[in-house]
Parts: sequence; C-alpha cells; structure tokens
Amino acid sequence: MAPETLVTARDLLAPADGPVNLEIEVERRYWPFFDPPLADAELEIEGQKVLTDRAGEARIDLGTRAPGLHRLRVRLGPATDEALVAVVAKDQPIFITDIDHTIADVSSMGFIFRSVGSVRPLAGSREALERISKKMQIVYLTARDHIFARKTREWLALHGFPPAPVYLRRRTRFWTVRARDHKVSRLRELRLAFPNIPWGVGDLPGDAQAYREHGIPPILISPRPQEGVPEGTVQVAAWSEIARLVVP
Repeated sequence: MAPETLVTARDLLAPADGPVNLEIEVERRYWPFFDPPLADAELEIEGQKVLTDRAGEARIDLGTRAPGLHRLRVRLGPATDEALVAVVAKDQPIFITDIDHTIADVSSMGFIFRSVGSVRPLAGSREALERISKKMQIVYLTARDHIFARKTREWLALHGFPPAPVYLRRRTRFWTVRARDHKVSRLRELRLAFPNIPWGVGDLPGDAQAYREHGIPPILISPRPQEGVPEGTVQVAAWSEIARLVVP
C-alpha cells in the first residue's frame, strides 16, 4: 500500500501590521510516528505555488491581511489541510490555554487512542473561553504532536470552542523535547510578536514555569493545589473561577 501524504499547515497568530508567513510541512505517513519528510513537493495556496525543502517544509509570504480569522486552504494533489490564521492588532490582549487536562478531560497520550467524540471537555471550559474570547484573542497551546493537528481542530469544533489558532509541536516530537521546553519555545514566538499576554492556563507545574519564564502570569487548573509552581501562580479548581478572574 502506498503511504499517505500528510500535509500539515501550521495555524498562526499574526500582527495586523505585518505579513502572514504561512508554514507547511509535508510527510509520507507509513504508520503513526513514522512519517519521513517529502522534499520538492509542490503546494498550492490561494493560487500561489511553493516547493518543500529537504526537511519537507515550505514557507510562503501571503502579505498583510485584514484583522479577523482567515481559513487558508493548502493543497498537494488530493491531500489538503486548512490553517487558521488570526490577524490581530499587536497590542491585542492574548489569552493562552493548554488543552490536555486543561480544557479536555484526557491526557496527551490518551488523545492518541481515543475517538474525537469520546473525549469530553472539562466542565465550564467552553463557556469560560467563549466569554473570555469577547475581550481577548484565544490561542490554544499544546504539547501534542503536529500529526494530531486535524484531530485537535475537529475536537475543538465539535464541542463549540471559540475558533482560534492551535500551536502544536514545531520541528519536535514528544520523545525528543520535553513538553515544558516545547512550550517555552512556542511562547517565545508569541511573546516576540505580542507584548500583551495577561494570562496563560495549564494543568502542570511545567506549564506555569513556561509561562513565568516569559513574564506571563500563570493560572493552574487542578482538583487540588500542586507544589513546585512559580511564585504568583494562581491555582484554581474550576473554569468558572478563571472566567471570574480574567473577565470580572
């Protein structure tokens, strides 16, 4: 059987005064986690064409975009993917949340084996994020592998979460870089472009440490208080508490 061609267009949060630089990764998927890069693959995005490099990656400048949510379709023959690009003002407040055991009642490993419909949201998480999204731009930050980008987007849409960019692993796999270090790296990208990030939510001390490393006040959601968290971390047991704190 011929391997599946896996196209992954990376979601993006972009400032309104700058270009949208979309990144795409193309791989041959023989089986889960064995997916070597596909070089010289010709991708089409909005009438433009670009080739992947030796690492199976391509980057294309799509120019400036009007503020708002843009769904950009990437095509390689019959294989497609859609990136969600949110264009916002540079000073727009950004609210970042983890996914596993934070808004989804599942571990990152459990999500691999379970169907989209069988994973339930944490109580009140959708309602809280809907309320917060009226005042801030949401970004979903997760240590899930990039090959689960589509499944993650499907889960968020199924349960009615506010549409927003999903930042997954970028050039790392879960066995090569710790979740905390991955989040530190991806937060660096966001922090360089957007100075106003008043809150970041997670469920583990490593999440709080990653936020604090970039000067982002951390919120930790957990049934019971955890140790080893940075000073100033707000610990809560429910999303209703987060909603009251963030959007009084």
